[in-house]
Amino acid sequence: MAPPDIENTKAFAEKLHRGQTDKAGAPYIGHVLRVHENLLRLFPDASSDEQRAALLHDAIEDCDVSAGDLRGAGFSERTVAIVEAVTKRAGEGLSYLERIERLAVSGDLSAMRVKIADLTDNSDPARLAALPPERALSLGKRYGRALDILRAAISAI
Repeated sequence: MAPPDIENTKAFAEKLHRGQTDKAGAPYIGHVLRVHENLLRLFPDASSDEQRAALLHDAIEDCDVSAGDLRGAGFSERTVAIVEAVTKRAGEGLSYLERIERLAVSGDLSAMRVKIADLTDNSDPARLAALPPERALSLGKRYGRALDILRAAISAI
């Protein structure tokens, strides 16, 4: 059985994130769709698995969904592995920077590309401008450092 196509993956992501909002109060699905768009813009050769993972990158972390649920919905092992690689795990005891560094040394190019697409949206000046200035500055620095680490890791591959 073929995995869901990109349009069906978008619809699945919309269903998962229905009713969720981002830090600025906008519908969360906008972020998910922009991450997919960023992936295609930054990495025009993005695989179908990378594209699906971009659309599902926050599914395990922010929705009541497990890796097994994604597999059960027809997503490939590779898509699920990418999603798992970019997912923050409750109780893992790692700081944000430690999680980024772990991803950078993993050698998982696809996961790093999806995370770069995510961080590109998170660090967008228009999105940050919707937040209180102190929070925007803090997040901008955090995301900028993460982007630097992941870009350096990709350039070393």
